[in-house]
Amino acid sequence: MFGDLTISWYIVLFVGSIFGGFVGSLSGGAGMITMPLLLLSGLNPIQALATNKLQACVGSFTGAAHYYKSGLMDLGQSRIYMIIALIFSAIGVALVQVIPLESLSKILPFAMIIVGIYFLFSPNISDDDTIKTTHAFLPYISCAIASVYGGLLGVGIGSFMLAIFVGLAGYGLSKALAYSRSIVFVINLISTLLFIIGGNVLWGLGAIMCIGQMIGASLGAKLAIKSGIKVIRPMVICLCLVMSAQILIKELL
Repeated sequence: MFGDLTISWYIVLFVGSIFGGFVGSLSGGAGMITMPLLLLSGLNPIQALATNKLQACVGSFTGAAHYYKSGLMDLGQSRIYMIIALIFSAIGVALVQVIPLESLSKILPFAMIIVGIYFLFSPNISDDDTIKTTHAFLPYISCAIASVYGGLLGVGIGSFMLAIFVGLAGYGLSKALAYSRSIVFVINLISTLLFIIGGNVLWGLGAIMCIGQMIGASLGAKLAIKSGIKVIRPMVICLCLVMSAQILIKELL
């Protein structure tokens, strides 16, 4: 249930999950913080990934719930995106068995850099809704493609979904973040259920980290709701660039 870890690692992972939940609710990318810590603790990689998905699922749900309560998200509008995410992330999970993830890992840093540059230089990003794309189905198609990726690899999926809702659906940044958290929750849920069926989740450790995620995600969502674009935009830019650097360094080493 806990893995062969010392007390100090429980504390580190609990604190890490708080920070991960906080960052995830502001910009996505909580796994960038929690997954390396789980691997450094010495856990089996499959158990680390499974436990990380469990706590990420709770964190994304907590953030989405706060945004929904604040009125930033309409379940009627998000329902179609959530159904798309449910179906296509399941396809992504199934494709894990046949698609080499190394090629995705090599493309990912450049995709993250593009997202970061978009949020850094785009003049159209604000907390107000803008004109949607003239191609009405493009946001749905993009959501489907991103959801497949979310089921396959999932790194940076929150930032990709945020870019889709801002750039294609025309949502204001705070509203886009709210919708992206609900989609990320659905994607995490599918992956988590798969790991639960496989018996790979460390439930005791996962419960501790879930509590941390709830604390961090609540704090992050409240800050995002209060401050909006002033906090969200720089967080997304920093996250994309840091994740890109982290992955590139890992590939080079």
